[in-house]
Amino acid sequence: MWDIPTTEVNGNVGRIRPPDLQLGQCSSMETSQTLSGRIRTLREQRGLTQAAAAVEIGISRAHLTKIETGRDAPGRATLMAIAAYFGVTLDWLTEGVGEKLPAKALNTNEAALLAAFRRMPDSEAEAFLRYALIRTDGAKDA
Repeated sequence: MWDIPTTEVNGNVGRIRPPDLQLGQCSSMETSQTLSGRIRTLREQRGLTQAAAAVEIGISRAHLTKIETGRDAPGRATLMAIAAYFGVTLDWLTEGVGEKLPAKALNTNEAALLAAFRRMPDSEAEAFLRYALIRTDGAKDA
């Protein structure tokens, strides 16, 4: 059948904001925090110690401490590991914007479509998206 690594569709890569910068006004307490605050809150909500969370994420406890206190900025791979472990989107984790939880494909066909779309060159993906939007909007008038 389809070779699909996951049904989650959260592969968005957001811009990385240094952890010590405050975000703009947001509607909830979680999203108004810094990157370091959001990471600490996620860990605490799971009832994890820094040592336990660091093992799961694949970094040292000392590095996680520095990230949570804003003394160190996580690299791209670490951000991706944190987002994957806690099941949040990179945009929400890094910027505090957008949906916190990733969208999930409803079935294997949707997951396969997304996986194929992500492997397309940007120019082809853009053309494919335009085609799909035209086809679905045009279907209402048919």
